[in-house]
Amino acid sequence: MKDNAARMRQLTGMLLLILFITSCARLGLASDQSDIRNNATQLRLTIARFDQDRQKQLKNALEIAPDRVIQCKNSPETLLNCLTGPYQDLTRDAVILKPGVDNENATSTPLTDVRAAEDSYALYNDRMNKTNDLLSRAGLALYVPQRELTPDIDDLRKRILAYMQDRLADDLRYEKFFLVLWALGVLAAIFGGLYLYLRRFKG
Repeated sequence: MKDNAARMRQLTGMLLLILFITSCARLGLASDQSDIRNNATQLRLTIARFDQDRQKQLKNALEIAPDRVIQCKNSPETLLNCLTGPYQDLTRDAVILKPGVDNENATSTPLTDVRAAEDSYALYNDRMNKTNDLLSRAGLALYVPQRELTPDIDDLRKRILAYMQDRLADDLRYEKFFLVLWALGVLAAIFGGLYLYLRRFKG
């Protein structure tokens, strides 16, 4: 009896230790998830700020040379007509795309946050290239961002990839833990039943 009780205490201790380690891993993943989402949000805000700077550069160009004729799409146009016609999208509100989800009732995830940052960067980059192309045709100063954002995007991609890999590994550990727990529970029930049966038989 004492040996069985000691074994049960040891088994319980091992299970509690495994559960504690697994819970700590989950807390680490939650912290990574929060950091990734915060970084993605900050990056989208930075992109929006840079896009506002790009718009200011266009406004300055229009103040300097609104009537300067440039090649706009397929025909010559003044810079003003070009920006109010074929290239009017360059003067629209700053880029700040929010995370999108398939179901409107669903909540966003780190992956959707990163995708929103990537989409925002792609749109901003496209606008920046078109803006500098027009400014170059007009012989005006080009828009130069405060810094290159590609390394930030690349770092965010690496972090979300590492997070997804860690999440998958953690989910597998959880499945194994509960499988072992279920097997031990079955074994405990079997041996407990045998013990009670033998004790009753001997009695």
